[in-house]
Amino acid sequence: MDITENKMTKAVMSIIRTADVVNNFLEIELKNFASSPARFSVMNALIVHGGKMSPNNISKWVFRAKHTVTVMLRVLEEIGYVRREPNGNDGRSVNIIITKKGWKATRTMILNSEKIGQKILSCLDEQEIENLMVLLKKIRRHLLSELKVGQNLKNTTKQKNF
Repeated sequence: MDITENKMTKAVMSIIRTADVVNNFLEIELKNFASSPARFSVMNALIVHGGKMSPNNISKWVFRAKHTVTVMLRVLEEIGYVRREPNGNDGRSVNIIITKKGWKATRTMILNSEKIGQKILSCLDEQEIENLMVLLKKIRRHLLSELKVGQNLKNTTKQKNF
């Protein structure tokens, strides 16, 4: 029996391997800035949404379990980057708001992310980066529609690339 991988499987495994390497690289690089990929993702979600989101929507945006996001939000709250505010429409829920300190840290984070992005993508020229972004967005949209979450995130696909 021939157990060689077909082209689709090889491509998917290549995406997974690349994601693992990029995540490992980010873990190392972000430690230099007292951050982590998880913290970075949560703050990015908040930035993209104008600095205010519910914990549930953050969880959906970053594809992490609610408990994981709750722990991360607690850490971000302890260091003063976010605060909780009662949701005016629903007294049982809260919104997470970026604080002034959080916005200041975000500006630094954006500068650092540009440097990290340069390190990651310096092997590609501008056209290759554009092509990569188009292909990744196409795959992401396809998978979101397969997961039936695309409708919830359809209006929020303007994710900043940092």
